Amino acid sequence: MLVRDRTGRAGGIAVFVVGVLLLLVVFYLAYLELMASGALAGSPGRPAGEVALFVAAKGLFLFVLGFVASAIANKGISLYQASGGENVD
Repeated sequence: MLVRDRTGRAGGIAVFVVGVLLLLVVFYLAYLELMASGALAGSPGRPAGEVALFVAAKGLFLFVLGFVASAIANKGISLYQASGGENVD
C-alpha cells in the first residue's frame, strides 16, 4: 500500500508556485530597470560607460534575486518529491 503525505505535497506545490511567481517578478523588474536606464532605447544625455555600469549593477542585483527565487522553487519541488509516498506492507 502506498502512503502519501497530502500536506507535504500541497506545501511543496505551494512553495514551488511562490518560487515561480518570484521569478516572474524578477523578470518584470529586470525589464522595467532596462527601460528606465535607457539602455534599450539609447540615452543621449548620459555617457555609454555610465549606463553600462548602472545596468551591470542592476543586473547583478537581479541575478541574485533570480537565483534566490529559483532556489525557492527547487525546494518546493524537493518537498513535493519527498512527500511522494512510500510502500507500507
